[in-house]
Amino acid sequence: MAIQHVQNQYLIPRGRVYFDPYDANEELTGEIPLGNCPGITVSISSEKSEHYSSEAGLREKDGAWVIQVDRTGSITCDNFSPKNAALWLSGTHEAKTQTAVAVTGEVRSVIPGRQYQLGATSANPLGVRNVTGVTVKDTTEVTTYVAGADYNVDLETGRVQILEAGSISAGDVKFGYTPVAAAFESVKSGAVAELQGALRVVSSNAAGGNRDWYLPKVTLAPEGDLALIAEGTDVVQMTFGLEVLKPANAEAIYVDGRPVVA
Repeated sequence: MAIQHVQNQYLIPRGRVYFDPYDANEELTGEIPLGNCPGITVSISSEKSEHYSSEAGLREKDGAWVIQVDRTGSITCDNFSPKNAALWLSGTHEAKTQTAVAVTGEVRSVIPGRQYQLGATSANPLGVRNVTGVTVKDTTEVTTYVAGADYNVDLETGRVQILEAGSISAGDVKFGYTPVAAAFESVKSGAVAELQGALRVVSSNAAGGNRDWYLPKVTLAPEGDLALIAEGTDVVQMTFGLEVLKPANAEAIYVDGRPVVA
């Protein structure tokens, strides 16, 4: 009988990625689907303690022991959802509401030729958007300035441009407007430099058998550049540095194939 050779298993990996954040007590809170992640890598490096014999003139290595293993990697994600943006910013994601309450006396100091964001405060630096009924008056409310002649307004973004050729002088004016009642998502950065939790990859490979990966304790740290404006047509990608840790009562990495009915 001829020698039977090993059948090679070639792999083109694809799959869905889930991150399960820890809470303050290092308890898992539920898996967040990260969406499309075109690249996940794990790199393993080890450190050895080496011993050399001094029993002869030629110094020869007679022992080597692995004393340290480091598992690192990266995750590249191009699903730029608000929740993923909050993860990359190590921040928070929340749902906000804007109520249709008329504002009649928002005093702002203006300079002709410049633009101003309605509703911008220290508590709400982005201000309000989608507004109606914008007015600009002097502080005594005797003079009502004329849209198109003294100022321009973008209702969708809630921005007012004071025209240089208009009759508004440098100084204080009063803005009036009514925000549209609506809900929207909000993200802001935080002070936490890295996230800790579990990582799961559910495979759906283009080639090769599907094997699911589970890393019960990892840290994610945002790294690299995030394009806020770009000239090209490539979609925005977020990169997370990955460090794989060993939990107290588990292994660092698990990889399982899929059970098949015989």
